[in-house]
Amino acid sequence: MREGRYGSVVSQMPTGVIANRYRLVALVGAGGMGRVWAARDELLGREVAVKELVLPKGLSEVEQADLRVRVIREARAIARIDHPNVVRIYDVLHQRGEPWIVMELVPSRSLFDVVSKDGPMQPARAAEVGLGVLAALRAAHQAGLLHRDVKPANVLLGAAGRVVLTDFGLATAAGDSSMTSTGVVLGSPSYLAPERALDEPIGPPADLWSLGATLYAAVEGRPPYSKSSPMATLAALATEPPRPPTQAGSLKPALDGLLQRDPAKRADAATAERLLRAALTGVPPRKSRRKLIAALVAAAAVVAIVGITAPPMLTTAQDTPVLVPAPQTVPSSAPGAPFVPPSVPAAKPQASASEQQAPVPSAGPTKRKPVAPSKPSSTPAKPAAAGSPLENVQSGTCLHLPDSGGALQLGSCDGTAGQKFNLATDGTLRVLGKCVQIQGTDNGARLLAATCSGSAFQKFAYRNASDLVSVAADKCVDAPDGSSAGGAQAQIWGCNGTGNQKWRH
Repeated sequence: MREGRYGSVVSQMPTGVIANRYRLVALVGAGGMGRVWAARDELLGREVAVKELVLPKGLSEVEQADLRVRVIREARAIARIDHPNVVRIYDVLHQRGEPWIVMELVPSRSLFDVVSKDGPMQPARAAEVGLGVLAALRAAHQAGLLHRDVKPANVLLGAAGRVVLTDFGLATAAGDSSMTSTGVVLGSPSYLAPERALDEPIGPPADLWSLGATLYAAVEGRPPYSKSSPMATLAALATEPPRPPTQAGSLKPALDGLLQRDPAKRADAATAERLLRAALTGVPPRKSRRKLIAALVAAAAVVAIVGITAPPMLTTAQDTPVLVPAPQTVPSSAPGAPFVPPSVPAAKPQASASEQQAPVPSAGPTKRKPVAPSKPSSTPAKPAAAGSPLENVQSGTCLHLPDSGGALQLGSCDGTAGQKFNLATDGTLRVLGKCVQIQGTDNGARLLAATCSGSAFQKFAYRNASDLVSVAADKCVDAPDGSSAGGAQAQIWGCNGTGNQKWRH
């Protein structure tokens, strides 16, 4: 054993030169399913990092073969990302049948090492690290790649404050769930999102949970879930709330947003960035002026509905509207329940001047014919249609939501309300007040109309002018086989550039 050039102890150094080109120098990292070596590229004369795949014990031959294939596929995907916060991959090669990944060498310490040796971070510094990791995740998600193993050991803190996220996808390369059929935990249970512990579909929100757990560990010195065994940790993750932080300070709002158990309620990337920047400066995030005005207008409307007389809205010297509180309070029907204002009788119209001056006959009271009250309609009004049709270029059919709801179908373009779609600014594709949602991320997954929840499974984007892509699955909305027959259900499929995946909007 000897001391490596980058501070780690080398043991069982592989002999020779890998692929007749890369000479191993020192072991700089080990754990999970791989060992990382500092090496020298003899051909180009530069220092690189080389990752050796180490297969976990207990995997079958089929699982081992699948792992090798997926390592190469993940490496190809990462190679598409060119971002300063993502470690760069240079090459993938084979040595004695096992894949080795050649990547950028980042002289650094992992966040795990920093916290273990130096103690917990200050909230502002942790927020700075979080912004770097978040930038890496956004770049990966835009490329259709989920990291699935964000944890302190995979966050490198380099020179000049550089933050680098490494080890994409390797911890879950044997499958999308947190465990294989043999019971080997693939990934770090303390940093997995609850939906992974429950074997539910995962998307970008799962990576954001792991980011929150990583930052929690940075300021607390321990992860939010840490039990005596991986299985106990997974059980706690699936059933218990995270342990409240005690040293988070200005970072606490960001941790609260990222560690929401429900992916639909979890902070998205834009919200996480806003919260982390607020933690970096120590200033709580503030509502924008537009949101403040909207909130005040809504409050004034409630006051008017319930019949409370409040002083008029005032304006400060900076022209910032301020609503003076009314002396009475409005009772709520139940804690946490949305307030439903009571019905208020319509005000009696004032008589006109001529009616006020007209003499009133004194012949006694006149009989009035009773007027039957109008019955409220039992049929709720449908939301107004907004948007424009989505016509498939190859089949000439339009995407539409049947009156009965459910799955989206293809049919003749007739301009009806169920064919008017709107791609909202939040990335949701909307029709008749509903959001289009994919059933899963596999090829052939159907598209449904569901209540808008902010889930990644409801996010879409246009690429190459006419490709409508599911952000969570990174797959195109597809008219099956380009058939022009009505009634076919729309689906998602790997983007291939064919006409049945092109849409006019």
